[in-house]
Parts: sequence; C-alpha cells; structure tokens
Amino acid sequence: MINKYWLVSFFLLLLICAGCTNEGEKLAASSKEKKDEKAVANQEEKNKGELSDINELSTSVTVESLMKFQAGELTNNITYEEDTERVLWGLEELDPQYINSMKEVLEPLAEETDDPEKLMKALVYYTGSPSYDEIVRDLDSFTPGFNEPLLPRPEQVSKSAGAEKENYSYILLDASSSMLLDSEGKLRMDIAKEAVESFAKAIGDTSQISLVAFGHRGDESDSGKGESCSKIEEVYKMGVFDAERFNQSLSTIEAKGWTPLATAIEKTSEFSKDLNGQITIYIVSDGVETCDGNPTQAAEKFVKEKGEDNVSVNIIGFQVDNEAENQLKAVANAGNGEYFAANGEEELLSTIEYEWLPSMLELTWAPVNYVPDGWEIFHETERITDLTNGWTASMTRENQRFQEGLKIWEEQGSLTEETLTKIKELVAVREEELTRLKDELQERNKEEINSKVNEIKEKVNKWVEEMKKLKEQTQ
Repeated sequence: MINKYWLVSFFLLLLICAGCTNEGEKLAASSKEKKDEKAVANQEEKNKGELSDINELSTSVTVESLMKFQAGELTNNITYEEDTERVLWGLEELDPQYINSMKEVLEPLAEETDDPEKLMKALVYYTGSPSYDEIVRDLDSFTPGFNEPLLPRPEQVSKSAGAEKENYSYILLDASSSMLLDSEGKLRMDIAKEAVESFAKAIGDTSQISLVAFGHRGDESDSGKGESCSKIEEVYKMGVFDAERFNQSLSTIEAKGWTPLATAIEKTSEFSKDLNGQITIYIVSDGVETCDGNPTQAAEKFVKEKGEDNVSVNIIGFQVDNEAENQLKAVANAGNGEYFAANGEEELLSTIEYEWLPSMLELTWAPVNYVPDGWEIFHETERITDLTNGWTASMTRENQRFQEGLKIWEEQGSLTEETLTKIKELVAVREEELTRLKDELQERNKEEINSKVNEIKEKVNKWVEEMKKLKEQTQ
C-alpha cells in the first residue's frame, strides 16, 4: 500500500516538473521572440533612416557638391593616403569581409526598390570616395607659390662708396619656439623663411652667403634648454649662392627651442675667423635672449676683433615686445649695425627689401630680377599633377566598389537586366563627369601658373628698363 502511494506521488511530481519546464520554455521563447522583434524593429528603423539619407543625397558632380561629400558609410575608415595612392599595376581584390558588409546593406535595398537612380545613390552613399572633398578643395583653392621678386626703388637704397672688398653675408635665423606663433594667418617661421629666401637670392650675386640657424635644436622645456642653447648650426656653409642648395638648407630649419642670440653671434665670429673682407651679419629674430648670454657684449667683441670698418650686425625685430626691442637695438648698436622693427609680413619683406640690399646699380643684374625658371614652374605644375593623380586613383577605387555592388545585385537576382543596365550607365556617366571636372580644374590651375609667370615677367621687365635709365643718368 505504501509503495503504491509513493508511486503515485512520484508520477505527480514528474507531471508538475514537466509543466514547469514547459512553462519555462514558453517564457524563454516569448522573451527571445520579443528580442528578435525589437532587433527587427530597430533594423527597420535604421533602414528607414538610411533610405531617407540616400534619397536626399546629391550625386551631382560639381566643386560645391564634392566638397560637401565627406565619405561613404563603408569608406570612412579608408585614409587619404590609401585612397589616393597611384594605381600602377591594377587593384587588389576587395576584402571578402568588406564585400559581405556591402551585401548586408545593398541586398535589402534591391528588395525594396528597382529605381536605378535611387540604387545609384545607394552605391555612392555606402561606397563613395572618402577623398574627393579634400582633393577638390585643394585644387579649387590652388595658387602658385612663386615668391614676388624684390624690386627696390633707387631712392631707398644708398649708393656704396670706397674700395671694393670681398663681401661675406651671414644670415642668422631665429628658430625658437615663439616663431611658431601665428601672424596674420601664417606662422612667423614661414614668413621669415620666405623673406630670407628672397633676400639671399637678391644679394647672392654680390656677396658670398652663409645661413646660420639657432634655437632649432632641443625644445622649449627646461630639459631641452641645454641642447637648444648650445647647438648653433651653419646649415649653408659660406660660399657662392646656389638657390637650390640654399632653399634645401633653409627648409630643414624647424622652430623648436630657446633663443641663444649671444651664442649665435659668438659662433658666427668663429665661422668667419679666416675671412678677410666685409663681413655683415643679418639677424631675423622675434624675441629676447633666453639662454643667459649677453648678446650686446658678443656683438661688441665681434666688432673689436674684426674692426668696425669690416663688420656690422644688423637686426630685424619681428613682432617683438618692448623688452626684446630694447635689447635688439642695443645689440645692433654694439655691432656697428642698424635695428629695424617689423610688425607683420609686409613690413618684414619691405624692411629687408629697402634697408638690407646693396646699391641699385649692383642689383641691376642680380638674380633678384629673374622670373620663375623652368624648375620652379615644373615644381608648381607637379603640385597640381599630384592632386589630379590622387583624384584618378580615388576614382579607380570608387569604381571598383561600384562594380562589386553591381555584381552583388546581379547574383542576388532581384533586379531586372534593364535596371542593372541603367545603373551601369549612371556609373559610367559619373566617371565621365568626374574626369571632366578634374581636367577642367587641372587646366585652370596650369593657366594660373602661366598667368602668374607672365605677371612677374612684366614687373621685372618694367623694373629693368627703369634701372637702365638710371644707369644712363649716373654715367
């Protein structure tokens, strides 16, 4: 009897447990269904948002529209360098994972619409170039980088007198960290380099040239002070002026550290110890001595060693405060030279142009009156070519992604042959329009280069004629 009772109880327990298990499974299934429904709803909401963005997308090929287009949803992780690298031997196949990502977004669209224009917009929306905006912006804003020729007026440069001496010019460029400050939208350092480049070209016909950098080593921290204050470098050794070598040397100077003005003058004295002739130092600086030296004493000692008739220290204070200006004036005075203030790019260029150049008659045949030569024109043209080559490479990669998208739709089989053909035609039209715009911008910029060269040539020719008349008057 007892056994029968326990047997009945056991079966009842099994039924209860089975009921609980079924109820648990039902609850789990219900929860999963709710999660799946929520995921589907979220995906549908996302798809609606993307469809709205796709419909609003402009695929017109103009400067304005391309500058507004940032990157496709599936291309925004591609770097500019990767996208614009020249295609020399064909493209590698797209990564299988990337193709799967394309399938995930493109296949559902083919189920929802067969409108060729919308599907073309989808290709651009998801796989359009990530680089057109930057390339087009650079091409559209391109300006030739030729330096304006220094053409000084006769009334602003005094005629030299006395016996001819060999001329040695040391250009000392302050590369302390303060030269990284902004001046009218440009770095002080960039402005100073342009001025020094033009000045060296101007005096290079009548003087041997040296370029000395100070403040360009170490950094502005206390730990970097030692190196910054001790490293004075003659980056262009004293000798005949060679524009290409000089500009290469100038380009290596980077603003970094402190201002060892005194040490720079002392080192220049060492650099020039074996020279006999007229030694002139031209310093471009934007601040006071910060390396515990005494630049006034250094300049005074330099003059005493060489003789005041043989040496001078001239300084341009570029956007300096009162303390720095007073010090730089004292240095120039002790160095038998002159101090000039320049508060902006135009003043710096004009001060160098009108105060530091030799006589007008000496300058008549100097390289300052040369128009941009073939190498300079080639360099500017190459800037344009680099941009258009990058554009071509980006187009090639974009077209590869478009072709893969068409292949996905063909294999899916949801679109008719007629629809696919129309999309292919739209892809071809886009490529033609991109090529046309690229060629237009390239040609426009090349014409701008030629126009600028002719403009400079006209200025120089006019100036040369004025100088010829002046020469006749003084004979």
